[in-house]
Amino acid sequence: MESKARRKIRIINRAGLHARAATLVRRLVLDYQSRLVLRKISEDGSSSGGGFETADGSSVLDMLSLCALQGDELLAEAEGPDAEELLQALESLASRKFLEEEFASDSEHGSPAA
Repeated sequence: MESKARRKIRIINRAGLHARAATLVRRLVLDYQSRLVLRKISEDGSSSGGGFETADGSSVLDMLSLCALQGDELLAEAEGPDAEELLQALESLASRKFLEEEFASDSEHGSPAA
């Protein structure tokens, strides 16, 4: 059975929805059967449906085109048999700052500079 779900996601990590974060979202989407669309919510609370304001959650380039920065909100819309589960997983990933702190600590403990 096809279902639709939507949820607002706030970008809380310092770097915003950058390449590594978008790659994590893409990997997440590929684990589900549902399709994910992200829309950047403007300051007046509306979500734009045209141009580069809408991104396919399976496309890193689409997500980068949103230019979502720390503090921005996205409207995440999923459609498919596991739409709600996909959005729950996306919300969890965003609330963990797209693992930004884990990656930062890994790079701090990497090999010393030459």
